[in-house]
Amino acid sequence: MRWRTLPAEADLLTHTARTILDGLGIEPVQRALRLNAADVRRLRLPGPDADSITEARLHRTVPAGDFSIARVAQALNTTTAHAIHLLSQHPVDWSPPRFRHTQQTASRISQWRTWYEPDHRSLQDIADHEGTSLATVRPALLKNDVPLRPARSYPGRPRRR
Repeated sequence: MRWRTLPAEADLLTHTARTILDGLGIEPVQRALRLNAADVRRLRLPGPDADSITEARLHRTVPAGDFSIARVAQALNTTTAHAIHLLSQHPVDWSPPRFRHTQQTASRISQWRTWYEPDHRSLQDIADHEGTSLATVRPALLKNDVPLRPARSYPGRPRRR
């Protein structure tokens, strides 16, 4: 089993496992030790404290795209086992930057439509405002059935020089 599973994949695997076990009439086995606070304080556990690294710090450390668990552990100054535990508790979207950019664009299209249609902003104005390119905004609107105006066709709009 690979350890770099995207959150959506982990959810699908969990759902599939539960479906199979339910179909066979088997209850999943989970053990959780219940210790009171005094007992936990007296325990001397090996390795770093499991909560010593925050989720935010973990996510800042994991680079975009492909990465090695050893490098993540080294950057966090911890063990690979600790890094694997942290990643299992707080999954990281390690999909390629292009995929994440596409997801971000998809989430902005309704706003772009509003700026373009009722507000009569130009494609270039939208791209500039969003810090992206015209080559991102134009096809995104076209793919979402937004009829594009001919360039400089909106009356009363000041012309750029």
